[in-house]
Amino acid sequence: QSTGCIVWNYDIFGFDAGRTRQICDLLADRGYMVVLPDYYRGGSITPTDPGLVDFIKAYPYNTLLIPDVERTLTFAKARGAVDFGCAGTCWGSYPVINLCSRPEFKAGVSLHPSHSKICAVIDGSEEETLKRIGCNQLYLSAGNDHENCQPGGLGEQVKIILLHHNPIISFYNECLYCSLFIVSRRYLS
Repeated sequence: QSTGCIVWNYDIFGFDAGRTRQICDLLADRGYMVVLPDYYRGGSITPTDPGLVDFIKAYPYNTLLIPDVERTLTFAKARGAVDFGCAGTCWGSYPVINLCSRPEFKAGVSLHPSHSKICAVIDGSEEETLKRIGCNQLYLSAGNDHENCQPGGLGEQVKIILLHHNPIISFYNECLYCSLFIVSRRYLS
């Protein structure tokens, strides 16, 4: 059994949406412990719903998410996890860039990242958050993602985003799975 653990961070649709748990199972089938914290406590929202900004503001990393992160890491370490990586889709890129400021984390993958807009709403400064990252990052950006998450964007300017991939793919296809597996293999022994 691997000592590598992947913390998966879901999108705005929450714990029960889409293929979130299926992707966690696919990574677990490769021998990794995969943990999926339920930050929203069963809640979710659709990006077109009124109240989206208030919903996002209700989940700041530095106050509300840190206790969940501490419980998640304690749970995983008690079961043998030593090396940590994280991945997240859309809203999930916000916890990814924050988790990667912790020394336990070896790599982070953000798929269709939306942390630029979330940082602006919650933290005020994406740049300061990015400067705290201490490990390699992979952005799987779509063409319409924020310019900060594109090649030449703020992430690259801060010099923490070492890998870029700008695919024209849906982020739940085989290419996504392969990218996550490659990053996991490289950074989580």
